[in-house]
Amino acid sequence: MKTRMRFTKTGSVKFIGHLDCMRFFQKAIRRAKLDVAYSQGYSPHQLMSFASPLGVGITSDGEYLDVDFHSLPDMSKDALISYLNRFMTDEIFITELEIMPEGFKNSMSLLCAADYMVVEKKERVFPTDWKAKWESFINQPSITVMKKTKKSEKEIDIKPLILAYDFSLENFAEKTGERYPELHCEYEGESLFLQLTSGSATNIKPELVMDAFAHFCDWEYPPYSYQVHRLQMHFLSKTK
Repeated sequence: MKTRMRFTKTGSVKFIGHLDCMRFFQKAIRRAKLDVAYSQGYSPHQLMSFASPLGVGITSDGEYLDVDFHSLPDMSKDALISYLNRFMTDEIFITELEIMPEGFKNSMSLLCAADYMVVEKKERVFPTDWKAKWESFINQPSITVMKKTKKSEKEIDIKPLILAYDFSLENFAEKTGERYPELHCEYEGESLFLQLTSGSATNIKPELVMDAFAHFCDWEYPPYSYQVHRLQMHFLSKTK
């Protein structure tokens, strides 16, 4: 039985890495005594995978986790979510749970885009008249940046990879057709909302976009002056 869970990660747990987050869920599921499926071999582990590991320091209301179970308790989805959250914390908890159909591919292989909020941690971090400058930035014929990976670096045009943007959550939701739940983000400064291409083939981080914007308008921002908050992920609907 394959499940997809959506969860929130915020507060102080934004400083724990992906492996620790995975161990957190493994231990929570064990404490809940659920009939989780394990791999075969000398070192069996729970069959779970994350759609896209969240970077250290980033908060989120739209993380996804796939977990295989042999069976689940006979209760409603809401009751099961409530039961699982008894073994979690008020900074990392499940908000949705779906039982997936046969032939379901894992979320990581289906991920195609992600929505983000980039918000000031302090007032007046963004440059003066930053919204007009952003419009000039995004209306360039191309936005060429150097993208670095662990093995190499290459020059790419990120403009086609910025799928949507806005300066208010309400307008952004209209553009993306998404309904965002209550945001668990501790900052309330000026915000930029972005939908970016995401997934194993092409993955663009909001930090790369912000660095390109800073270079465009000759803006030097202090380290850790803005918070990135992931709002949602989007998946292709293929099952086979």
